[in-house]
Amino acid sequence: MTQDAQETHDVQYGTAVASVYDSLIAPAMPAEAAVDRLRPHVTGARVLEIGVGTGRVALPVAAIAAEVVGLDNSRPMLDEFRTKAVPGNVSLVRADFREPLPVTGPFDAAYSTMGSLACVADREQLTAALSHIRDVLAPGATLSLEYYATGTYRPLVAQHTVTLPTPHHGGTTTFTITLDDGDVLTMGTRIDEDGRPPVEFSERVLLIEREEVEACLNRAGFTVEHVYAAESPQPYDWYIARATK
Repeated sequence: MTQDAQETHDVQYGTAVASVYDSLIAPAMPAEAAVDRLRPHVTGARVLEIGVGTGRVALPVAAIAAEVVGLDNSRPMLDEFRTKAVPGNVSLVRADFREPLPVTGPFDAAYSTMGSLACVADREQLTAALSHIRDVLAPGATLSLEYYATGTYRPLVAQHTVTLPTPHHGGTTTFTITLDDGDVLTMGTRIDEDGRPPVEFSERVLLIEREEVEACLNRAGFTVEHVYAAESPQPYDWYIARATK
């Protein structure tokens, strides 16, 4: 089931990203490691995923969870998900996590991978988004999230432009990266795959230090239980937080 629950705005991951996500982007970030970390929290649980995308993580999680509700503001990404064999215990909602969530709680666990929750304009918007998630969680439920690691991205800002081989495919991916005075990182991506036209898109995320991410979680009603710090060149720190009772 797919539900368009809200008008969404500022969709960053639209048609261009959806066209290459499963073939080029997802293979570079295999879901197995994320699912292993999520397993203790989602097994047999009613689970909310923020930024479900094309189902990279939701599909394996659905195999062990009681129910998965996947939320995303990108219609193209959700349309890609719908082309797959979506399990009966998965429902999809098109909505914006920066607004109160149009889903019915309580959920036993929530998670967000690949830095989806960093798609905010400032610390106040991040805290508000986390509060919206807290509002639909049961007391004591866990929120697991990947957030952009400053130790990886600040050196890339200094380089400004980086070109790397595209994993598992011919061609290259070029990143052009800037950081403004409000700590908003803008990253333009160009994927040049052999024999195909280039694909280009841009994303804007809030790049803040680990202590600030933890402070936003605390203000939103979470207690941070553990942080798995990224080891460069890994892109994300992994946080496990618990909704306060």
